Amino acid sequence: MPKRHTHPFAGSSRWLLNLRSTIVAAMAQAWQTLQRWRQTLPVEVLIADRTRRRALERELRWGLGRLRRSLGESLPPGLSVLVQQVIHTDRQLAGCYVLGQRADGSRFALIRLALQVDGHRLSTDELLAVLAEQFVGLATQQSSSVLVPIDLAPAPAPASRAATILPPDPLAPGANGTIRGTHAA
Repeated sequence: MPKRHTHPFAGSSRWLLNLRSTIVAAMAQAWQTLQRWRQTLPVEVLIADRTRRRALERELRWGLGRLRRSLGESLPPGLSVLVQQVIHTDRQLAGCYVLGQRADGSRFALIRLALQVDGHRLSTDELLAVLAEQFVGLATQQSSSVLVPIDLAPAPAPASRAATILPPDPLAPGANGTIRGTHAA
């Protein structure tokens, strides 16, 4: 009986269809994830200098994107960021956030950042640090409405250089190879 010549993929058409549908589903899911990440959170910087405003908005959006990637979808709906020169309460704050509910029942979260605290102009890195603290706080928040302050207190200066020098490690080997506090028998 003569051998039949069959196409090498003749028996695998079902397998190819399954592979195709799996790839299409994975690509659709990846596209939805990309679109979700591309949705930018509103960032408003309230300063008159257009160049500085745009630079701050760009840096804060970059930081928000990185924070969103690290924390996932655990943020409250209606989140926005407002940057202003100074935040006044009983003392000046580097930032705070407010969780609340609108009249229509929808919830919102507002992160507020200050550009200046007690005469100290915050650098972009300091603003990003305050933003990160607030973002983490919001991602883990369980309460319905609260104001959480983020305070930047200057570190006290050391009294002298000697105050910053640490004492020697008691377990470090001494000059003769013995460990301090042990005695040779």
